[in-house]
Amino acid sequence: MSAQDNRSLDQIEKDIERTRGRLASTIDELAYRVKPANLAKRQADSAKTSLFQATHATDGSLRYEIVGPVAAVVVGLVALAIYNRVKH
Repeated sequence: MSAQDNRSLDQIEKDIERTRGRLASTIDELAYRVKPANLAKRQADSAKTSLFQATHATDGSLRYEIVGPVAAVVVGLVALAIYNRVKH
């Protein structure tokens, strides 16, 4: 007979309560992680971090070799949109 077989009813009930508590905590954590608002916030935070890392050097200064061409493309697209609106 093992030590597990010699547990009292009180010990078994305490083990069950601890297990229920851990399970409830796990379920709460999973519910929090899959909540759409939380998923969206994590994705937005990740995108902001990625953008910052792509556009800034390790010392925090702006990387003009990256930002310059992107800004030029944005200005070009805005100019094209304005031209198309005025044309029609």
